[in-house]
Amino acid sequence: MSPRRIGIESNESISRFMKLTYMTLRSSGAIPLKRLEVAYAGMQPCIHEHACDDVFDYAAFRYVTQRLPECIFATRKILLGQSETFFEENGVAVSSWQEAFASSRRRRYLFDGESTLVAFMSSKSDIDDVIPSLMCLQIEWNKAHSHFQRSGIRFTSGMADEEIARVASGILLVDASKLKPYAKAIRRMAEEPCNFSVQNYEASYCRYRKETEIWWQQIIRHCPDLENRRIYFVSSNTHSLINLISGFAESISDEILSFASSDDSLSDLVGEYRDKETSELQRKNILYYLLMKYEASENGEAVTARRIRYEESVGILRIRSLQTLDVPTQIIDLGKLSASLSGRDTGIGLENWTTDTDALILNIDYPLGRTAYFILNKISEHVASILGVYVIGKAASLFAERGDILIPSCIYDQHTRNQYFFPNAITAESILRYIDPEMHGIYDNQKAVTVLGTFLQNRQLLNDLLLDGITDMEMEAGPYLSAVYEILESKRYPENESVTFASSSFDFGIVHYVSDNPLSGSRLSTGLALDGVDATYAVTRVVMDRIRNCLEQRQRR
Repeated sequence: MSPRRIGIESNESISRFMKLTYMTLRSSGAIPLKRLEVAYAGMQPCIHEHACDDVFDYAAFRYVTQRLPECIFATRKILLGQSETFFEENGVAVSSWQEAFASSRRRRYLFDGESTLVAFMSSKSDIDDVIPSLMCLQIEWNKAHSHFQRSGIRFTSGMADEEIARVASGILLVDASKLKPYAKAIRRMAEEPCNFSVQNYEASYCRYRKETEIWWQQIIRHCPDLENRRIYFVSSNTHSLINLISGFAESISDEILSFASSDDSLSDLVGEYRDKETSELQRKNILYYLLMKYEASENGEAVTARRIRYEESVGILRIRSLQTLDVPTQIIDLGKLSASLSGRDTGIGLENWTTDTDALILNIDYPLGRTAYFILNKISEHVASILGVYVIGKAASLFAERGDILIPSCIYDQHTRNQYFFPNAITAESILRYIDPEMHGIYDNQKAVTVLGTFLQNRQLLNDLLLDGITDMEMEAGPYLSAVYEILESKRYPENESVTFASSSFDFGIVHYVSDNPLSGSRLSTGLALDGVDATYAVTRVVMDRIRNCLEQRQRR
């Protein structure tokens, strides 16, 4: 691979936008984002395809609104910082502000109830994500405002959401059904233009580490003996691994199916579940997907409360993140789990699992970018030993389709400009037993790149990546590999080097399932939904197989 073509430095327009962003954020006061608009549009980001056009880019608008809190439409000023204490020290009294969260991005926000929003930064990656997201929203908001002003349309206070969506549909040229969830936002966009200002409260590397320590200490309070235990570290999500091993979905399967049968959008899946031609594996995956929908329904809170009680009874502990890092954690006691679930129906066979182990699985909801480095680095400082590290994540592909699986053996990290070569414990052969290869491609020996942000790619960069054989684009693997380097070596990770992990004292695997293909028009503006279910559970099953094999090998020694 050629770092000259793969690094951000090789792309003049992206490099210019990033430099201007950080130069601007050095200011101690609030700065208007409009100052960065020309540089942002000049990048021509693939996710924001129509940034420079007068046409309203609904796909980009939908993408960013899912990654920003709903109160963003009442916000005029955004404060960037690392902790509540830090803001209080700088004269911003945030203790009484309201918590706010985005639906598709795990980041903590505080809103003052009027027009100021605090966005907590867990690492530099959050800045690389938030600023372009705000830029995208501001551009599309102002386009919509101009369209509404030219049309002469006014949305009166008595208009229903359906009517607002219908009228806006004819102006923005977007289907009314897509606009209905944004009725309140449309009213605001029609009334006034957007002019965000951002104030950056100086961040530091040491404070990022401090905030990660606070996150860790919160976990220790819930599991005091964790630091004396051996762990298998998994970075995935908060549902797939737990669904497979707990047996909760199976224990209330009739209830889940009854709920889904009453929902027209889910009833076809119930029919597929009951079809005799549906395999047992596929049936389980459908059940887990429907459970997720059930927990998101009207009665979802009660279902989740029952689920948490059930999981605790079998050795699964959930720990919410209440501080700056919005990274929920699950701790699974493998010995207790195996003993508790003996004879019960689960997504994997636990009858052969040993109960004679003190090992735990520490599963975290995969973090954003550089935060991954701080978390794994912090865990390795504190636990007795790490027996395995497994990273399951979403990725964009430059040739594969949504729901396909990519297994890298080489990763270029745009953060450090390192090229990492490693033997991957996850293999195509191990996944084949859990997925239909006619429906999902499985590609091993892939070259991947860890990018700085989802907005920081344009067609020139993507074509350069293809020329260097890159097929896999994601955001966490490079930072994780930097942390792995520091676990295995006696010095800090290097920069701008080729690094080979010839052998390891623990099992190590990275696998990605494809969420979008930016070159084909399949983009993150639409949810992955069922396309990723089979892939997610296939690779999660393989990770559990690896953990079982490692336990068996240790017992035989």
